Amino acid sequence: MNSPVSSISYLSRAKQLSRSGDKANLFYAALELGCGVEARLKEHAALAVGVSKSQRGHYEIRKLSKTVYEAFGLGDTFLIVFLQLFDGRVGQFMYAPVSTQLQAIAARLGDDLHAVPHEKILADGFWENLRFQLTEGCGLLELACSSEVLRPPFDQGLHVCLPPEDPRVAIITDYMNGTEGTFRTAAITPVGSLTYYSGNEEA
Repeated sequence: MNSPVSSISYLSRAKQLSRSGDKANLFYAALELGCGVEARLKEHAALAVGVSKSQRGHYEIRKLSKTVYEAFGLGDTFLIVFLQLFDGRVGQFMYAPVSTQLQAIAARLGDDLHAVPHEKILADGFWENLRFQLTEGCGLLELACSSEVLRPPFDQGLHVCLPPEDPRVAIITDYMNGTEGTFRTAAITPVGSLTYYSGNEEA
């Protein structure tokens, strides 16, 4: 979605700010990350069936998360969807949730989006912890934004978002135009917290 207020745009700015080297920019990165989490939840809620206009208008992560959970019922579960046409072509699509772990990171970072006492930033580990939270949060939001499936329940009508040049568009188009095919799904529920490893780290 090419919009300055899409989840992927917020994520891009959060990553850029967190890597700038300016400590003050980490607070702006935290703001962008929090907005990105809200935006991704809104992108799911906007397509959910049975969600009211007032529910879609929430900006609090906690309320948006509850709305999405009640609509989809998946929680932290990932869903892999396979569409196999009878001519042999297969399209694979993923639903990646805005995890409770990511929501908790956004909430903790939000605590620092106020006037921060000078003594707090002088405490051992403050900046290191802030950077760690941002790195972890950006990684988890990037995972959530990689989801092509924005509305996963089949009884609501599966909604997939792809760029026009994606070859899987032809598979979906042919299926909708009458080419026979079958759907299969695989659900993956992580046990414990997901760990993000920065690609900048040396092995």
